Amino acid sequence: MDQHHLNNKRRRILFLGRFFPPVHGAAQVNENYFNSKKINDKYNLDKIKINYSIDLKELGTLNINKFLGIFSVMFRLINKLASFKPDLVYFEIATNGFAFYRDGLYALICKMFDKKIVFHIHSRNLDQNIFSRIVFKNTKMIILSESLYAEVKNLFNRDRVYILPNGYEDKISDKEFKKVLEIRRKKKKINLLYLSNMYESKGVLDALKICERIKKKGIVFECCFVGAWESVEIKEKWTNLRAKFNLEEECIYLGAKYDREKYDILAKTDFLVFPTKYENESFPLVILEAFMYGIPVFSYDNGAIRNMINQGFLGDVSKSKKWEDLAKMIGERIKTKSQGRKIREHFLKNHLLSYSEEKLINIFSKEIEQYG
Repeated sequence: MDQHHLNNKRRRILFLGRFFPPVHGAAQVNENYFNSKKINDKYNLDKIKINYSIDLKELGTLNINKFLGIFSVMFRLINKLASFKPDLVYFEIATNGFAFYRDGLYALICKMFDKKIVFHIHSRNLDQNIFSRIVFKNTKMIILSESLYAEVKNLFNRDRVYILPNGYEDKISDKEFKKVLEIRRKKKKINLLYLSNMYESKGVLDALKICERIKKKGIVFECCFVGAWESVEIKEKWTNLRAKFNLEEECIYLGAKYDREKYDILAKTDFLVFPTKYENESFPLVILEAFMYGIPVFSYDNGAIRNMINQGFLGDVSKSKKWEDLAKMIGERIKTKSQGRKIREHFLKNHLLSYSEEKLINIFSKEIEQYG
């Protein structure tokens, strides 16, 4: 049977959500699932990118291009629903603010075409009002952790909710990882890493405070900051604070790094510093990236982070969300023996992307079967 007939025979799923650019966690997850060989072998997929921002600085802002983009997405959505005729719409929906009402409009269009919708949220603080109840009526929801059910329980009974933790594709072989451990054992300087977008809410300033405290303890270290700037103002704040703490030699900004460059930095890292207070934090991929390279993570109790760092060897979490706690935790951990191999084994057992793909396929199968 040729590919054309196979595509016609397979059930069709339309992906609605955020895709690259810009690069951030939710877009990365959507790209992973849409490009998954496992999922594409099972279903005939198509997608509509609903985000119009090209740069991170545009996120959360309104402009004429975004308003025009809404009508463009509406037109493409109506056309795709009529021509592609999906059996299921998989919708990574925004959780609040203007973006939620925009996405809710797209969901109502899907309902007008009598399409089955499975929503997936990658952040928190879901708007809960009359419009929300209309949008989510007779639909299912995917969340990233059982601990996040409280975010949606007023809109969804538990039997209407699926749990699907994020996964990450393994990017390093066992042979390469063995070399990484050997290099870490031999070097004398401790390497810390802040790896996220350079947002104040993600902890770029708290990370500097942690570094200053560690320096005062006489620990020889280097901390690399990797990510794109939120704004010129935050860049100035960070640069001035670094100068105030006299950390120009220890704290180095490397810019935004992706793929091989990012993995090379992770290979040299001993500890991930991730003091995020971002209000929509959910199940950060950066923690999985660190686990993949056998790196313990030190973060705040935010979203599902406490459930991810749920054993002492994986790192530690400040329940009070104080940078002083993390500085103390890291200082104490530096004195202990590395458990990099154990952390990586935990990643391979629990957090591979292939596990998430299989779970998503099961969700799709169940929903399409129920819908007929």
